[in-house]
Amino acid sequence: MKNASSSTGYAMKWVKLVVYSAVTLFVLGIFIPWVYEVVPPLRHSRDQQYKYDISAGAIYYTDVPISLDSEMQSREAVNKAMEQRAAQLQ
Repeated sequence: MKNASSSTGYAMKWVKLVVYSAVTLFVLGIFIPWVYEVVPPLRHSRDQQYKYDISAGAIYYTDVPISLDSEMQSREAVNKAMEQRAAQLQ
């Protein structure tokens, strides 16, 4: 037999999950886009990123020299693996 307080606690966990999810969706889907719309420097930056197809996250991570080295080594490893696979298939 279940305790009434445990089912209430279980229900509260679901309520919290739904509320936190709704708040997160509101912030990410409505509030932040609204801020970008009403703050001129942010709007200009957003528009320039769309216009020139710039990924701000990619710029941030490739600005760190070790990231560039890591990316180049990863590309080289993938290319070698693809060449080896192609040679095996022939």
